[in-house]
Amino acid sequence: MPQVASPSVPSDLATIAERYDALVARGAIERDPAQERVVAVLDAFAHRLTDIKQTRFGLTKLLDRGDISDEKGRGIYIFGGVGGGKTMLMDLFFESVSLEAKRRIHFHEFMVDVHDRLRKAREKMEDRRTNGGDPLSHVVRALATEARLLCLDELAVSDIADAMMLGRVLTELLSQGVVLVATSNVDPDSLYEGGIYRELFLPFVALLKLHVDVVNLDARTDFRLEKREEEGGWYKPADANAKAELDRVFARLTDNVPPEPLTLPVLGRTIRVPLQARGVARFSFRDLCLAPMAAVDYIAIAQRFHTLIIEGLPARFSHRNHVKRLCSLIDVLYERHVKLIASAEGDPHSIYLGMVAVFGGAIGPPPDQSDTFPELLESRRAVSRLIEMRSCDYSAAERYHRARRLS
Repeated sequence: MPQVASPSVPSDLATIAERYDALVARGAIERDPAQERVVAVLDAFAHRLTDIKQTRFGLTKLLDRGDISDEKGRGIYIFGGVGGGKTMLMDLFFESVSLEAKRRIHFHEFMVDVHDRLRKAREKMEDRRTNGGDPLSHVVRALATEARLLCLDELAVSDIADAMMLGRVLTELLSQGVVLVATSNVDPDSLYEGGIYRELFLPFVALLKLHVDVVNLDARTDFRLEKREEEGGWYKPADANAKAELDRVFARLTDNVPPEPLTLPVLGRTIRVPLQARGVARFSFRDLCLAPMAAVDYIAIAQRFHTLIIEGLPARFSHRNHVKRLCSLIDVLYERHVKLIASAEGDPHSIYLGMVAVFGGAIGPPPDQSDTFPELLESRRAVSRLIEMRSCDYSAAERYHRARRLS
């Protein structure tokens, strides 16, 4: 049976094991022994979190908070290969914890949020012409107040700026007693592997391991690869026939409403949407991945549109930044349950080979000598998600989440 990234379960089920068993019984997922072991760990962890109590100020605090190795304050770090169910299990855990001051967010969105808050904090200090201290400390204190339990999905680090920012932010959050639950494709010791100045990031890795129990989700397969493909979502090659098909799909999805361009504001600048109507936007690969765009831009697009039509996904890439943007785009669309319809020069496997080829020797050893280089993991995860986004299950989930947004 196919695996579902974040299926819905009845809200009256108490434990993670009960929620997991309900999904198995419904046929939404296939029972997997590795997943069951992680479910048991998460259930025990959720029980420990009963020691987190609400205060009358609406905040929370850890009872008996003391040494950072205190068992009550230790979080969970789940790592494993792509498509093994990490996100699903974390979502089941998050839904089962009856704590108001909690937050679940994808890593890309978390970093976008931190940068946005930091920009606003600096602007406020400049407007007041005062030295209010370190703006990042102000940001971290606000984050710690809002969420005593932070669930970060797909934690990954691929550049020195994010490495240093993440190290500072999470170090301060952990020191303030925030409990972290994270998923990642690699164990903590392999975070930012091969990155420049990685030695500056290693103290954070050591601190992280003091605050979390590391759990390996060694699922038997990438369950996304077993999904049944939906008809009419992928057209290859990206030629005139594919363009005509996309024209037809666009017209059908928008009820033949004449499409118009749109300008989206993002952090004081704008993104141009070439064509859009009725919640459907049409772009080319060049529009989205050759232009200097970032996760914050893709988040703005995903918040505005429930369906994206993208023309001309290549099987060969001319620059590694184009690959990184495509990976970021797919992550955001997947996280937001946005439907993707595309024309491409090949199937997802061909796209993955093109992604790997563009890195060459730029990130250290050849790709076949390491499975933990960030760019390769990002590419593998992106293509795995791309496969799932073509499936019937993903389309059903997209319709469900679209209905929830409209309700």
